[in-house]
Formats: sequence, structure tokens, C-alpha cells
Amino acid sequence: MDYRKLLHIPQKCADRLINHHLSWLGAAACLPLLGTATAFAVANGAQETLPPPILQQQVVERLALPEFRFVDSQTRYWRDESVKRGDTIARVLNRVGIRANEVRALLYGDNAQAKNLLKLKVGATLSVQTNDAGELFGLRFLQDDDNGEQNLVALEQRDGKWQASADPVAADSMETVRSLTIKRNAASELAAARVPADIRNQLAEVFSDQFELSSLKAGDSINLVYETMVYAGTPIASGNLLAVSIQRAGQLYQAFYFAHDSESGAFYDAAGKPVKKGFSRQPVAGARISSGFGLRKHPILRTLRMHSGIDYAASAGTPIVAPADGELVKAQRESGYGNVAMIRHNGRLTTLYAHMSAFGKGIKPGVKVKAGDIIGYVGSTGRSTGAHLHFEVRINDQPVDPATNALPTPGLSQTQLAQFGAKRVALSAKLNLLQSIPANVAMID
Repeated sequence: MDYRKLLHIPQKCADRLINHHLSWLGAAACLPLLGTATAFAVANGAQETLPPPILQQQVVERLALPEFRFVDSQTRYWRDESVKRGDTIARVLNRVGIRANEVRALLYGDNAQAKNLLKLKVGATLSVQTNDAGELFGLRFLQDDDNGEQNLVALEQRDGKWQASADPVAADSMETVRSLTIKRNAASELAAARVPADIRNQLAEVFSDQFELSSLKAGDSINLVYETMVYAGTPIASGNLLAVSIQRAGQLYQAFYFAHDSESGAFYDAAGKPVKKGFSRQPVAGARISSGFGLRKHPILRTLRMHSGIDYAASAGTPIVAPADGELVKAQRESGYGNVAMIRHNGRLTTLYAHMSAFGKGIKPGVKVKAGDIIGYVGSTGRSTGAHLHFEVRINDQPVDPATNALPTPGLSQTQLAQFGAKRVALSAKLNLLQSIPANVAMID
């Protein structure tokens, strides 16, 4: 190559050529430095313990299958079966897998409670305790008795014989809320909102000293909190009305239930004052309430049943008096209630007195009585375990809690006022929540 020609290269191109050669020279000069840095890094790392290399190996191993064992055929379990249209009890039990001889032994044996199985209605649930061998060990079902009370009948097989179970069966209490704004008629709209009849009757009595429920007009509102008694996920009865708030003609009315003890309670306003005056006296003076209104275990039948009244513990022969003015509509002997009397006090409210040893002088249907008149004497006639008065209050022939709907309401002590205040705050929060949401949404079970 004739390098002399470079003398004729334009200056601009010469500059590029020089820069190009310089860049290569710079890169070449850096190589020893890179080597030095690499050597330094390796030398420095040699002072540390390097982790052992991770070896990856694919292993295929045959695993033993888990051992499956059949459950012992004697293991007992419960099954629920609904009664369908056209069903016989034998068909329901066969559907669950109960052997034919077990069905015959149940239905045709000497057992009065089993006969109630023949009365099960379409839609009723029959709980059956059985095993894989088709043996029958126990039955539970809900049944209305002759008084319209719903009982939980529990049967079990003992020593080859069927009998009512002595084991207690617990029902849970669940709070239910309802809210509605009146459009035309309070009574029909409460029913349409699925408020139970006994709760509607309690509601009608809470403010009866101040106004009638039928006086509510379009735009007025009702908010409720009440108890629902539940067994095995099935509502079987209503308990107490716990709180109510009614907006009527621009005025707010509120009432809160407070339990005095395990057997009785009453309604009070936000300040702890009685909402309802009630009867002028008790049917048995000075007697204590031994069994309150609501679900309890029947001492004879050994079934869970809705106790439709309250029981007063008193000595045989203690006088029973009318708690308010009224007219006798019944005074007779019955198998369950024994000597029983009934008084009508107004168009919708009646009281019933059962298990009396004898009637008072001149007591018969059609006789008018005044508060304090003797209508009978404490006894133990009919289905009874000992001397006591079974006392009921019925509104529109529906049993309600006498303590909250008719009996004189006692004032609250300072201790009770403090307890009431705490309960009222909790219930008020629920009522306020109901007022803040649309009525068609505020229907929570």
C-alpha cells in the first residue's frame, strides 16, 4: 500500500481514521485491566465457602395405594327425609333404607307415641337414626298436639321396646327482625311480612293502653326484633317480642322487653318505665312462677313442647281469683287440663285456669265476675305432676306470654335499671338500623 496517498486524504476522513484506531487501541489497553479485575474477584471469593452444587435428578417411584376400609355397618347416623304427597310412613322409612320388619315393629307395636307418625303432614321432616344394615334406632319429628301446640317428639328403642326419649333436646333462640311501612292495613301487612301470629298478638297488646294497632295509617312504620326458636335448623316456634318501634302520626313509640328472671319479664320504654298497666292483680296472691311461657321439656311426655302459659307453684286449695273483670265462657273437666275455667275480658283477650281441684261457688259459663272473685282452687287434676295453677292468656285465641301481655308490670330496681339500659342500647341499635334501610330489605331471619 502506498502510504504516501494518505497525504491526500481529506482532513475530516483522516480524523475519523485516527479516532477509529484510537478506539481499538483503548480497548486493547483495557484487556489487561479486565483480567486483573477478574483475577481479583476470583482470588477474593476463594476466601469464602462456596455452597455445594445443586444436583437435579428425576426419580420415578411406584407409590403404594392408600388402604380403603368400609365403615362398620353398625355405625349409627341420622338422616332427614321429607314427607311427600302420597307418602305413607312405611314408604318414607323404606326410602331411608329401613328394613320392613323394623317398620312393622314400630308402627304395629305397643307404643302410643309412634301412632303420631301416622299424622305427619306433607312437608314435615322425619329424622331417622339408622345404620347401613337398615336397623332403626331413633326417630324425631315435630307434631301439633290437640291444643295447637307444637311438640318435638323424640323416640328411641330401649331393650327392644319403643319409648319416648328421656334425653333433653335443646332448641336455639335466634333473633329475627322485620320492618314495614304501612300502606293500608297493619294487620294484613304484618302477616304478609311473615310476622308470626303470636308475635302479631303481642304487638297488638304492647301499646293497647295508648292506641289500637288498627289505627295505624298509610306512611306509619313498624320495626320489630323478636325471638325465633330453632331446632336442627327448622323454626318451630316464636319466643318473645324483644323490641318494637312504631312511628305513628309523626310520634315515636318504643318498647323493650326485660326479663325479671328466667320465668317472667315485661315491656318498658326507653326510660325504664312500664309501657302497659296490665291487670289489677295476680290470679294467685303471693305465688311464685315455677315455669314460664315458651319452649320447655314436658315432665311427663318427655317431649320438647311450647308451654302455652305460666305455672304458679302453690299449695293445694289455695284460692284462684279473676285478675280482671270478665265473663266465664268455660268451666268444665278436660283430660289434659283437668278442671279448667276460661274468662273473656274483652273482644280479643281471654284467660285460662287449669288443673284446679274445684271450681268456685256459682262458677259456670255465662257468669260475670269482678277482679278478685274466686273462680277456683289450686289442684293437680288432669295431666299434672303436682299442685299448681297453669295460667294462660290468649289474644284472638292465640296463647301469649301472660307476664308481658296481661299481668301487672313491676317497676325496676336500680340494679335492674342498669341491666335494662345495657340491653336497651343493643336493641335500639338494631331498631335504628332497620329504620335506615328500605323496608323491603329489612326482613332478616
